[in-house]
Amino acid sequence: MMEQFEAMYAKVRGIVLRCRKDYYVQLWEQEDWEQEGMLVLYQLLKQYPELGEEKLYVYYKTKFRNHVLDVIRKQESQKRKLNRMAYEEVSEIGHKLTQGGLLPDDQYLLQAELTRYRSSLSQASQERYDRLIADERFKGRRELLRELREYLSDWE
Repeated sequence: MMEQFEAMYAKVRGIVLRCRKDYYVQLWEQEDWEQEGMLVLYQLLKQYPELGEEKLYVYYKTKFRNHVLDVIRKQESQKRKLNRMAYEEVSEIGHKLTQGGLLPDDQYLLQAELTRYRSSLSQASQERYDRLIADERFKGRRELLRELREYLSDWE
């Protein structure tokens, strides 16, 4: 059974190689093209078990090209921009990364600390704190900033 499948794939392998030459699928190497080709052939034979050799070429060429075009459409879709991005080792491109801002886990910890600080304040101080966060000007702003700096002294 396996030998028959391999023999049939050998007959249509040229179609896979031609598609590889005609189309570009990001991050696919030779083995990926071969695997997709075998997968499409398997699906085709499962769907049409009575398929003869003369119709096999036509059916396979159409099905495989459509499969490749679907993959390319998915690759080029605006919704899947992240799928298009190739993996790059951070150590190789680290010099291009900006150093601004906090890392997500540090940002989460800071938010938790600020929430804890706000809950320890009186009702009037909470209102002043909310105005501070909203970047409003009010009497006592400097004092509240100084107090907040002391509370977050470990973060510096």
